[in-house]
Amino acid sequence: MRIARPSAEGANRLNVHALAQARPCGYFRRSAMSDSKLTQPQVNTLLDVMAQELQRSMAGLRVPGSPRPYHMLYALRRRQGLSLGAAHGSLLRDESNCRSSIYADLRVGNHRFDNVVDAGLNEEARDRESADWLEAPSDLDPMALRLAYWKLSQVKFDEALEDYYDHRKAMVSEYLRDEADSFTRERAVVHVEDPSELPFPKRAWESAMLRVSRRFLDHPEIYDPAVSLRAERIDRWLVTTEGTRVFTQDLYVDFSIGGWVLTDDGVYVEASRNCYLRTLESVPDGAEMERLLDEVLSDLESLRHSESPGAFIGPALLAGQAASTMFHEALGHRLEGGRLVARGETRTFAHKRGQLILPPYLDVYDDPTRTDGDDIPMWGSYRVDDEGVRAGKVTLIQRGILVDFLRNRTPIPASKEQKSSAIAQSSGHGRHDGVEPTMARMGNLVVDCAPEHRETWAALELRLVELARAQGRKQAAIILKIRSGETTTNSYDFQVFKGELAEIYILDVETGERRRVRDLELIGTPLSALQRIAGCGGEDGIDRGYCYAESGSLPVGGCSPAILLSEVELQQRSTTSFHEPLLPPPFADDGSRGRTGRLRERGRRRR
Repeated sequence: MRIARPSAEGANRLNVHALAQARPCGYFRRSAMSDSKLTQPQVNTLLDVMAQELQRSMAGLRVPGSPRPYHMLYALRRRQGLSLGAAHGSLLRDESNCRSSIYADLRVGNHRFDNVVDAGLNEEARDRESADWLEAPSDLDPMALRLAYWKLSQVKFDEALEDYYDHRKAMVSEYLRDEADSFTRERAVVHVEDPSELPFPKRAWESAMLRVSRRFLDHPEIYDPAVSLRAERIDRWLVTTEGTRVFTQDLYVDFSIGGWVLTDDGVYVEASRNCYLRTLESVPDGAEMERLLDEVLSDLESLRHSESPGAFIGPALLAGQAASTMFHEALGHRLEGGRLVARGETRTFAHKRGQLILPPYLDVYDDPTRTDGDDIPMWGSYRVDDEGVRAGKVTLIQRGILVDFLRNRTPIPASKEQKSSAIAQSSGHGRHDGVEPTMARMGNLVVDCAPEHRETWAALELRLVELARAQGRKQAAIILKIRSGETTTNSYDFQVFKGELAEIYILDVETGERRRVRDLELIGTPLSALQRIAGCGGEDGIDRGYCYAESGSLPVGGCSPAILLSEVELQQRSTTSFHEPLLPPPFADDGSRGRTGRLRERGRRRR
């Protein structure tokens, strides 16, 4: 356990920033970037400033008798955000912000042995003193920025020395059988993009959201409705002692409409539509928002009258979006290379390189540079990773055979067939949230089915029925959407994954009747679930969202065809029932104390 410094340290940090504000503007060469559009000269100026301070730290951080830094990285992120929320024709949230943060990666020792152990997976960066020194000047003033790096670098150096000797101690008391070298050698990357400062069309978004959200006044049966939009533009600067200079700019827009209904058995069920977008032009306009709301209302009405079958076991057909989520949880996280060297991990696939782990007609790769059919970057796209390595496609599974892992600059052990002690280079998948250490993470995980083995959706449904009959079962499942998923990979927990089902139907094998059901979760163990794949085809489905792991919450994407599974297990999700509120909402209160009231019965509309 690390003990935090006394609170006086916080006062010192405040004093440093106060000092920065007290100096004459000429001393700081104040750029006032927060008050004007970011320009290319300003981008280059900040890269120069960061490189200068980086070299000063590299040369000056040393303690006699202790290892010196051999690699350093500085990163700067400026986040400009807008968050809007509306319901019942009222704007409930209107927040704009601009904040900047810095990050430093400091390694002492050498490329073969340094201060990082277990690939950094077990480091709780937010609990360390260095996490208190990540704040950067919001105006990006050069001297204030150098002051921030100066303080952070000293704290990170102290922590690195402590970690180095802890690593040495571990080598004495334990046999780190899967540990390889500490850090790969990579070529310097120079990648500087042109900044764009297009303003968010806030008024247009607000107007459309208010108009759409007003329709919830016609639906008092819907609880906690919301129309939400979050937009964030992230400017990222990155320099390393190897000569890497990077500036990238990314835009993320998350738009959603949703609400809840209470079923007859007292269960709250949710329906929503989420759009994860990377350009301002692709944000839904008013007409598209109306269409999405219509889908949500239809979903909620269907869910309100559906039932939960409790537990289920039998064959299932997963549409592309649902299949993509399953692959992400059951397979993707277990192919993150750092897990092969971390002592607390089960390393599910560590010894399966060269072995068949999927049907021979399936390929799996991760490609952060991939764009979708409209030439809009997928949610998990990027050009340069957070360790200064160019993003690249890496083939993970070829014709069902495991051939590689996602790699950052932490080397992973070689297979028995490989002559070298470790895979030498990063695949450009080092990612983090700006606080936690980087690790190999997914960008856009893509599952591809060989054309000669692709079946139509109709053909897969017929095979689904055949599987159920062959197993003597009366029912099969069709899963169209999974809302979210999770998994565990460490050796302390059970090796399972699960997904919360958003749209699922039970198919009667004899009559062909389908009925929508709710309140279910897909559960399974990775190796078992992957071995139950019996076919693929239909249309590819795209999955977008945020993924949380040891290096923080990151945007990711996925793509997969529909997948036929010979057997899945579903469990009931809810165990608690609720009663209706004693009063209807004020806009529907006619004195009858009914939830919907006469307003809805008469079909009147409130505007």
